Amino acid sequence: MFYILAAVLIVVMLSMVSLTITRSMFGSLSQQPLTKIFFNHVADAILLLAPCWVIKHRRTYTFIILWLVALWSFVQMLYYPTYRDVMPFSSFLLVKNISPTLVKSSLGAVTKKSLMVLLMPLVLHAYHWWLRRRDDAVAQSRCWWMLAASIAAYVVMRLIITTSIYLANRQNYSDLRDAFVTRYAKLGGRHLNYIMHNGATGYALFCFASTFDNMVSDADLKLAENFVKTSCPAYSDNSFKTPIEHPNLIFIMVESLNAWAVNLDIDGEPVTPTLNALVADTTTIASLNMISQAKNGRSSDGKFMYQTGLLPMLDKSVAMEYSDRTFPSLVKALKKHGYESIEICGDEAGLWNVESMSQAYGFDTLYHNPELIKQLEAAQFKIDKVVMELAAQQLPQRSKPFVAQLFTGVMHSPYNETFEPATWISASKQYTPAVRNYLEKTHYFDQQLSIFLESLKRSGLYDNSVIVIASDHSENVDDEPAGRPSLSKNGNECVLIVINAAAGMKLEGPIGQIDVYPTILDIMGLNDYSWKGLGHSLLRGGVRSVAASVDETVGTSPLIKTQKKAWMASDILIKANWFKNKE
Repeated sequence: MFYILAAVLIVVMLSMVSLTITRSMFGSLSQQPLTKIFFNHVADAILLLAPCWVIKHRRTYTFIILWLVALWSFVQMLYYPTYRDVMPFSSFLLVKNISPTLVKSSLGAVTKKSLMVLLMPLVLHAYHWWLRRRDDAVAQSRCWWMLAASIAAYVVMRLIITTSIYLANRQNYSDLRDAFVTRYAKLGGRHLNYIMHNGATGYALFCFASTFDNMVSDADLKLAENFVKTSCPAYSDNSFKTPIEHPNLIFIMVESLNAWAVNLDIDGEPVTPTLNALVADTTTIASLNMISQAKNGRSSDGKFMYQTGLLPMLDKSVAMEYSDRTFPSLVKALKKHGYESIEICGDEAGLWNVESMSQAYGFDTLYHNPELIKQLEAAQFKIDKVVMELAAQQLPQRSKPFVAQLFTGVMHSPYNETFEPATWISASKQYTPAVRNYLEKTHYFDQQLSIFLESLKRSGLYDNSVIVIASDHSENVDDEPAGRPSLSKNGNECVLIVINAAAGMKLEGPIGQIDVYPTILDIMGLNDYSWKGLGHSLLRGGVRSVAASVDETVGTSPLIKTQKKAWMASDILIKANWFKNKE
């Protein structure tokens, strides 16, 4: 009875994770997903408890497994609402990312359901205590036949489940083996796909095997090189260059800026009057339909795409796993023309490897948390204010043309507390409290942006600079779509605004974050730089689709096939350190 109860608790905990994800993705549950979820996790429980039959302290082992499953499930229920994916095992080792921001964000994501998961192992502890009081403990001998039977049952169940999925979705797979190793194409997102398809233990085995998959074969490298040669843009003209002579480049990357927050009124008043005016200005390039392509690296992935023209990795964080690689970048392209470079970021140096990646991009100077701590404390850790005030002081002192990257942070989750200073937004009855709290932060950023742009005008830098304002990624904010405004079902549109390009343009899209890099090369007249990126310049037309992932597309255009293949090519180029001898 003890082991049956343990198995039931494991099935329930893992099912709570899967049901949370499935309901969020599909809104409702059909009988088929429910059946698949149940049998997947029954198989998981059988395999996880199989060693119990041959080890001496089997109840101690059972408790250890139960608590590990509980902690894993708890983390996934906090992780999924923000990242829209399952947290990979490699991310559990990213201890450098533990920061006050992360802790606060995680605590803000705790729900009654997630706490219930942590309480479940206590049921088995109570039952164990009751058994001991009754002296019902029985001498436990090793049962090798039970171990063999458990493993056999797991294998048979996995074969049945995966075969049924293969037969129901045969168009997605070349053969039955392909159904075991390929991402489940209907679900979008590598870790999420695999766990929904193969269960938690299948996913764990997949992650273990993938740790040995960092080598790039000659065949794969030739495939990626051929993709770069035949499918990537090779712009050589600078016909879209801004008329400003030796323009500065000021790139403002905005934390969690959703496009649906722009042009939004609360009780008749605009939340983002500054952004509204910039989007409406006929001289700016603007898009409210840039689809987020950030993955496990989140904000660091946004930086990576904008700086390098490469896509993030689907299964790992580039910033944490591959910061020792050589990358091309906008900074390096401009430094070839004698530009200075500066990055201002309120995060800690170790968070997403901010310092290492800043060096990899080629920045001369980095201001980050340790150097800004006094200003951050004085501003009650309102990063946007500190970053923009420091930029307003530092940028006019540059003696040469410069490239500056500013990274904001106020709009980071959580959204479970009222942001201070509160405005009419918090007093409103529109939308949910989480959305109103998010919009308070968005309004604060908008105010700081207005102040910063005015300081640039006073110093004379505004008219001599190309200014880019872009979201690092979108943010779900509220898990109930009915509780938040949205431009689409997923609400994953980001914002792109470019000031002082040669001509204004309103981009209907959809476009991808990967398209920003070649667009900036065009605007800055940098097409003499060898690396043009995996995206396409938005100034040259034709971009009306995005591959948000290998198997998840938005929009329709002839570019879709190459946009999907670009993920594979990027993955190979990063792993192979392809740019090392090309800079």
